[in-house]
Amino acid sequence: MTHNSLIYQLWLNSLVLLCFLQSNAVKRDIVFLLDGSDNTRDGFQEIKLFVKSIVESLSVSESQDRVSVVQFADKTEVNFDLNSHKAKNDTLNAIDNLRHKGGRRLNVGAALQFVRHSVFTSSTGSRRLEGVPQILILLTSKPSTDSVRGPAFALKEHEIVSVGIGVGNANLSELEMIAFKPGFTYKVTDFSMLRSIQSQLGATLNMNKDTEETLNGISDLRDIVFLLDGSDESRNGLPAIREFIRRTAEELDIEEDKVRVAVVQYSDDPKIYFNLKTHRSKKAIIYAVRSLRHKGGRPRNTGAALQFVQDHVFTASSGSRRLEGVPQILFLLTGGKSSDDVSGAALSLKQIGVLSFAIGMKNAKQEELQKIAFSSRFVFNLPVFGELLSIQPEIAAFVKAEIQTEPPTVVGKKDIVFLLDGSDVTRSDFPAMKNFVKRVVDALNVGENKDHVSVVQYSRDPQTDFSLNTYTEKQDVVAAVQQLNHKGGSLLNTGAALDYVRNNAFAESSGSRYQEGVPQILILLSGGRSQDDVASAAAALKRDKVVPFCVGTRNADILEQQMIAHNPSYAFSVMRFDNVGSIYPQLVSLVKRVPRQQPRLKAQNVSAVQAESIQRDIVFLLDSSDEMQNDFRAMLGFVERMVEKLNVDEDKDRVSVVQYSREPNVEFSLNTFQTKQKDDVLDAVRGLRHKGGYPHNIGAALQYVRDYIFTSDSGSRLHEGVPQILILLSGGRSEDDIRTPVRMLKEMGVISIAIGTTDADTLELQTISHEPNYAFSINDYEELPTAKQDLPAENHIAFVSTSFVFVADSKKQDVVFLIDGSYDSRNGFEEIRGFIGKIVESLNLDENRDRVAVVQYNRDATANFYLNSYSSKNDVLNSIGTMRHKFGRPLNIGKALDFVRDSVFAASVGGRRAESVPQYLYLFSGGRSGDDVRGPAQSLKENGIKTFSIGTKNADTLEMQTISFTPAHYFHVTNFNNLQSIHPSVEATLRGVKETTEFPTVIDVLYINIKSADIVFLLDGSNDMRASERQILDFVREIVKQIEIGPSKVQVALTQYSTEPTTDFLLNTYSQKDDVLSHLSNVNLKGGTSLNTGVALDYVKNSVFSASSGSRAQQGVPQILILLSGRKSGDDVSGAVDRLRNAGIILYSIGLNNADRLEIEQLAHSPQAKYFIKEISDFPLVREQLLSTITSHKDTVTPGVDKVAVVQYSNNAELSFNLNTYNTRDDVLKHVASLQPKGGRPQNIGAALQFVKDKVLVSNAGGRRHEGAKQILVMLAGGRSRDSPRGPARMLKAAGVVTFAIGSRMANSAEMQVISSDPNYAYSVPDFVNLSRIQQSLMSQLTQMGVEEETKEGKNLDYLKNY
Repeated sequence: MTHNSLIYQLWLNSLVLLCFLQSNAVKRDIVFLLDGSDNTRDGFQEIKLFVKSIVESLSVSESQDRVSVVQFADKTEVNFDLNSHKAKNDTLNAIDNLRHKGGRRLNVGAALQFVRHSVFTSSTGSRRLEGVPQILILLTSKPSTDSVRGPAFALKEHEIVSVGIGVGNANLSELEMIAFKPGFTYKVTDFSMLRSIQSQLGATLNMNKDTEETLNGISDLRDIVFLLDGSDESRNGLPAIREFIRRTAEELDIEEDKVRVAVVQYSDDPKIYFNLKTHRSKKAIIYAVRSLRHKGGRPRNTGAALQFVQDHVFTASSGSRRLEGVPQILFLLTGGKSSDDVSGAALSLKQIGVLSFAIGMKNAKQEELQKIAFSSRFVFNLPVFGELLSIQPEIAAFVKAEIQTEPPTVVGKKDIVFLLDGSDVTRSDFPAMKNFVKRVVDALNVGENKDHVSVVQYSRDPQTDFSLNTYTEKQDVVAAVQQLNHKGGSLLNTGAALDYVRNNAFAESSGSRYQEGVPQILILLSGGRSQDDVASAAAALKRDKVVPFCVGTRNADILEQQMIAHNPSYAFSVMRFDNVGSIYPQLVSLVKRVPRQQPRLKAQNVSAVQAESIQRDIVFLLDSSDEMQNDFRAMLGFVERMVEKLNVDEDKDRVSVVQYSREPNVEFSLNTFQTKQKDDVLDAVRGLRHKGGYPHNIGAALQYVRDYIFTSDSGSRLHEGVPQILILLSGGRSEDDIRTPVRMLKEMGVISIAIGTTDADTLELQTISHEPNYAFSINDYEELPTAKQDLPAENHIAFVSTSFVFVADSKKQDVVFLIDGSYDSRNGFEEIRGFIGKIVESLNLDENRDRVAVVQYNRDATANFYLNSYSSKNDVLNSIGTMRHKFGRPLNIGKALDFVRDSVFAASVGGRRAESVPQYLYLFSGGRSGDDVRGPAQSLKENGIKTFSIGTKNADTLEMQTISFTPAHYFHVTNFNNLQSIHPSVEATLRGVKETTEFPTVIDVLYINIKSADIVFLLDGSNDMRASERQILDFVREIVKQIEIGPSKVQVALTQYSTEPTTDFLLNTYSQKDDVLSHLSNVNLKGGTSLNTGVALDYVKNSVFSASSGSRAQQGVPQILILLSGRKSGDDVSGAVDRLRNAGIILYSIGLNNADRLEIEQLAHSPQAKYFIKEISDFPLVREQLLSTITSHKDTVTPGVDKVAVVQYSNNAELSFNLNTYNTRDDVLKHVASLQPKGGRPQNIGAALQFVKDKVLVSNAGGRRHEGAKQILVMLAGGRSRDSPRGPARMLKAAGVVTFAIGSRMANSAEMQVISSDPNYAYSVPDFVNLSRIQQSLMSQLTQMGVEEETKEGKNLDYLKNY
């Protein structure tokens, strides 16, 4: 050995030793989560001394113990992060300087969730991913005001060790729930006693290595296989290999239910030394490895060995738990190049999810190792066997680290039938189709006992080119595909072709192996829409367990493709078959993941005899978010008992189960189990695993079950008149909007029953349920087993089970009116009294029914009467009639909201929240609040109080929307004299009818204030609309009546269309309203059999919205198109819609009769610009909503008009006001002048940029990118970002957003360059006081942009401020 190599070896050994010592040094990440509520103000000094005494006992440094301190009350605030201080003295000084946070409420659950998401993270210094123990020390002085169950469980799931310390009135059972394990809780009577537990807590923290392993919780499960080169060439390497395995095994938690290990040697052939279930202890493994003998032999067939471990070791019979989701890890140790090909076997291992490490020594080839390894990071190429030990620590660290695995896949035999569109339409595409089939076949493992392939072509009728049992060799299949001739034919009968392949191609006589459980897969390539029905044929395929994939060109009907496909994600769309390569990898991956099926017999045709018993399709929608982990078994128990009571059979009751959290996941569909297979359903329910995830998106889940479960393809019998029943089990409030999916489910006749815990929102449950009394509230899902009372059973629901402790009674309501008693409302007070009186008239007032209270406010709030003051309607009305205006200023809405929460909705004065009675607050405001409303408004929502706000033109829109339960619960009136116009909507809200799901912004009914617009009505005049002709024309006439017609005001045009469009009158035809109405009274629908909406849209753009026809687009007048359509267009509409948007024309789409929902949504300018009319009574409501939207629509691009939004950010981003909040410069400046700093740390600029892209520069928030408006972001930063802004900045640039970045001296200049769209758009100032220095330059660039755009589209400016 040379001198240099000796030095290198010594250095390497020293480095390994140093790494070993460092890895074994005590390291902990410790977070103190301190009660900062008003309750701890007097004891805060004692708390600080206690924390300091604990820190004194730690070894604080960057490489050892790290410390963070967080305070919480109603909100959570980081005092310093784990990486803020690197020395003990700095940490102690920071603790000395802590200031008490303050706050009335104590939201422990929210605080636990906060530290998990925002403190125990890599960006803030956590080393959890390095295996460093994560410790949370919680100190609290009273019970939590929110639920701790879910967040506490999530901490344990993330292996964060929580220690609970309670002082005074702290809830010990709550602390025990939070604590990592029993014994990790401490309770003292007062703050001075904290020092008495110091030594106990110190002993808990100062643990040896064994204890740390205990803290880290249950060891991760692993199945590990060592595949060793036993050829003659590697004989000298055996000692190093044995030591490598021994050391790795020493560090693993080897037990039957934890880590399992196998060893295989190979040369010309492989040999199992011991498999995964041979040894059940670490000691046995190490002993077996020590006695390992070299196999010997030549040549070295690594490819065959890889295939062997897949077929014989990574199998359940050998002890593999791959199908249970346990990570499968392979370590290949080889001394040279393989004598056979490794590519196929290596790819096959990757496809079943095995994480392969390729460790080469001596003569191993790098390219071969890279083929074998799961990732390039898993390749090691060492010069000699002896260096194996140098990489052992890194290998062991990986094995012990958290491994994310995909769901297990099953690879084996498959029967695959290609069904090719052979009609005339695909003649030119046929070579591309054949090439695609050949590519897919190339990726398969074709063989006699492996994959079988068949090809069928079809047009009017189908024909088999070759069957599943025709060829057993891949080259023969490929050659047969190459020789295919295009079939030809004018018609495309996809339904008949699907029936043909089910009965013939997937028949046993054609080579199908369905009786052996071999997956049956259909790949359909289609170039057009079917001329026959596909629904029944597709459903029959799925009943026979055939898994269809669909690939369609732009001429194919995507909805038809999704109907045929196994699920919608198995339907692919390409422009032409030349582009099919773009979806090839995804399709092949999905095909290979189709699991093996249970051996079965073909489903027999079931006779259509009506069953004697009740028929029902029942879907259980289960909350499986992180918070519901502990309740999940109880939920399954409930489902199980329900199923026990059902008569499960194809012609009787059908059952489906779907789990949801962030997104839904179907466990089984309504047609999965049939023919009296109740036991199969019960087994499936018992075998369900908790999905997990965050947050609760109930709206998305409801939309999913509507679109994909209550469908014929999934077994729904809706069109046969079978009742459709949805049972929702929820553990929390939805994070997304539920209103539209709820309405759509009700429209299709689904009966929804909603069951929620106390953390669920009662009003939300009632909104979801078919009727409010179908909503049930329980304390805990553990109560479900005791349930005995049946749910409502009239007509649709003749089943089930359960009674609950608290049942929300829809016949009871607590209603509080909070009235502006300041000078702002004095002129409208009589109207407010009359409005409230009218609402009260409609209520059922009684001590055990509805209760009412009235409160007035200005500087402070005063109750006129409470909820329990009166028990008769006459007494309430008399009191309202004699009520006097309070008078005074200022207007403190925040204070008033707190007052009604604490003093009016209270049980002592008649509030019935504890009985789950719905509680409503109606706020009337004639001006802007003089105090902060955000905290009180949030508190009302947390208490389940549903707030509706009614504001005049002097009220602040954003403030009203903030107070309201959702922004849609805000009603605007010009002044209180117009209150009566909103009475029907408010009354409907209280009665729980349809208007509760979608509240129109209120308008002045007598006259609509549209100053100037060009409005074109485009009516579907086809024969299908004749039955609705009178209602359609009345709809147009009523809109015209409510707008002011004139050359300088609103102009109107009318066009009809079917096959071709026809203009009834143009924008400049009439200048008087009477003339327009006179013409409309003589209009009849034109008739016609076909409907070409795309042609009609292009026609109105080019011939009606033109200057010669009266369009005033060049003068900046808004261009509005109102389309009424009754069915899906016969031509393509997408191009025409884009052309309208590019021209700045705002399109409102209204669907009637058989209109296609997706097309109506595609046509609409924005999600809020689409409407559906299902029955005659909907016309007035849609008209009101449409006029309201047009009147208040702030998204319409007015040429030369700029829009402004402001966002503040620190650790998260917060919207101050949106692009569509204000229409005038004065309003914007007024709001900017009143802005208060958001506060918070650290600065996450990346997250803020992402927020702006996703939430601000979007159409539903006022963004006008699709209308050509320039998108501009001005970002101000006072320091360096804690997260990376690179990705979000790149995405903003890709979206065409022009970003200016302004940084103070503490900001990172390189970061500013990355964020800005151009280096010239990055500015630097010493501090923000000096912003005026760059103002002129910035304004010059903004002005120049406006000139370049000729100021015709306007600009969207978003200001992102760091506070």
